[in-house]
Amino acid sequence: MARSTTDPQHAELTKVLESMLERDEEITARAVTRQHSSLKNASDITRHEGRRTILNAFQSKQAELRKFAGRVRNKGTTIVAKSLQAADERIQELETNEQARIASHLAMITAVAELGGTQKLQKFYKDYAHIRDQLVRQGALPAQFSQS
Repeated sequence: MARSTTDPQHAELTKVLESMLERDEEITARAVTRQHSSLKNASDITRHEGRRTILNAFQSKQAELRKFAGRVRNKGTTIVAKSLQAADERIQELETNEQARIASHLAMITAVAELGGTQKLQKFYKDYAHIRDQLVRQGALPAQFSQS
């Protein structure tokens, strides 16, 4: 019969692992047991499926973080700064494109409405409420179509 655990949610284990991750301390079962109040042996973690799963997840996170940090160190701050600048420029370009699309969408709707197609547009936006709601959030829809 399996023993019941005093911390079934593994809150302390998670807290210990998070602090080790923040300090970039090597995450091993033995290292965790040195900091945990009730787990005294590495096998207390490795032989318990739930604890082992949590440990493995944090080890994977640490490996990913270290891989990313290594890339930053290898590339150097100048290259990272250049790639950040390029990313900022791309974001600016995408935001400009979005503004242009919104403006053209508004112009198209206004033109159709002026030609007498208001009822057809309202019917369309009634049938496609999720699209209408998204366009309203983006400011790409005249007020007369925003509530149907």
